[in-house]
Amino acid sequence: MTSIQATLSSSSSEESIADLLQEESMETILHAYHPKRSLLLLEYNNTTATASPVSRVTPPQNVLLFIGGLFDNFRWPRYLDDLAALFPRDVPNQNWRLMQVQLSSNGRSWGLFDLDRDVEEISVAISYIRTTITKSSTSPIVLMGHSTGCQDLMHYLVSPVSPSSPRPNISGIILQAPVSDREAILHDVETDSAVKTAYETALSIASTTPKDKHKTTILPMHLTTPILGPAPVNISRFLSLASPDSPGTPSMDDYYSSDLLDERLASTFGAIGSLSHFLPSPTQTKTILILHGTDDKSVPPSVDKAALISRWKDALIKGKAALDPNTAIIPHANHDISGDSVEAREARLVKMRSAVLHYLDSVVGGVGPGSHGVWERDLDEIKEESYKRRLERRTSSLDESKL
Repeated sequence: MTSIQATLSSSSSEESIADLLQEESMETILHAYHPKRSLLLLEYNNTTATASPVSRVTPPQNVLLFIGGLFDNFRWPRYLDDLAALFPRDVPNQNWRLMQVQLSSNGRSWGLFDLDRDVEEISVAISYIRTTITKSSTSPIVLMGHSTGCQDLMHYLVSPVSPSSPRPNISGIILQAPVSDREAILHDVETDSAVKTAYETALSIASTTPKDKHKTTILPMHLTTPILGPAPVNISRFLSLASPDSPGTPSMDDYYSSDLLDERLASTFGAIGSLSHFLPSPTQTKTILILHGTDDKSVPPSVDKAALISRWKDALIKGKAALDPNTAIIPHANHDISGDSVEAREARLVKMRSAVLHYLDSVVGGVGPGSHGVWERDLDEIKEESYKRRLERRTSSLDESKL
């Protein structure tokens, strides 16, 4: 196994509440984690602007491991850098580090692989982290998924575990934008005639292709591109995402549709409390954090996010697990919590990151003052900008009233 060190530029010039937190230098390390496949693990090794080789402290033992969605690869979605900024290595009592795992399905390859392979690779990555990076078999690891990465996380939790290949334990789960690909597809089918034609044709091809050929048969891209985007998709993955037999018989990928039966939720959210590879928190509970956004266009308008999360919460409770109290439908947050407006940055830098920090502290602990200092700095900046904007609008209104 090898590591490749890469320095990534950062150009923040924001005023800090402490000299150490004036500016972050985004440095990363790439680890080749898989013994048979050319797959990498990205480790953020960022420091503050004043960092020097002697100022680094003991490497953190706690890991937040990120799994992206369809088309994602390293440092995407872009809020990964914002999360990493919470954990500068040269700040005293820094117990957390952020990593992102590259899967065979990353980038434009997601249509060629399935969740089973993703889970196998995530397991290998976790084992590598503990044996090679933290060098501790008990290092706490919390998984955070975005979009389809949330399907990976649920599959990691509840899919069958082979007795010959035990699944490495984890200490927490964060689902950011857990959406239904099936419902998103059907919404487009209902509102776009071209997508409807492509969808029906793809289903027809799938129905006339022998099942043992599904993994090796790529659907015509002129059909799948308007449905799922520009990437090669085999029949097996298309049917998994489209899940045409749901809600009665949901496919592998269909974990988060709003119309799934209570029986399906009992076997997913409801099973979390009894899992041996999900370790309980210091309070002896197994909790998950869910972060949705009010402006997530990947969720059809017909879906009531609050009601859906309530169903998931009920299933968790019945299964002796819990929903973290920091779970939220974040105002002004789109699918990947992007955007440069004050409202979008508040959603990303303040609301989302606050929930993550509180959750990490709850399920493992060890979130130090350095992390909170970064968060408070950005909160103060956004508050100041919001105040200036309100003042400008008030001044403009007064000027107009004098005309």
